[in-house]
Amino acid sequence: MNDIFIPTMLFWENGNSWYGSKGLTRFFIQPVKHEPPEEDPHGEAYTTLDAEVWKGPLTKALSEVLATASFPLSEEGLEQISAWLEDQAAKLNG
Repeated sequence: MNDIFIPTMLFWENGNSWYGSKGLTRFFIQPVKHEPPEEDPHGEAYTTLDAEVWKGPLTKALSEVLATASFPLSEEGLEQISAWLEDQAAKLNG
């Protein structure tokens, strides 16, 4: 099977979401903006990439999400999410 394709930083910085699959593994990734906590109003907002995984062949709406994770929106975060998705696919595709 091929490696999982994850779009580049520009794709995520523009607020796009992504569905993908590998074998029977299905996943959804979306950027989520987080505001600074109320106790630190001068803190910085930041964005994470939040991922959900389920077993196909059905859509997410008709399936049970089996795993979720959140990663920083950075080049390192893209590497981390790719490795996490490959690990999830290895488990589900057996």
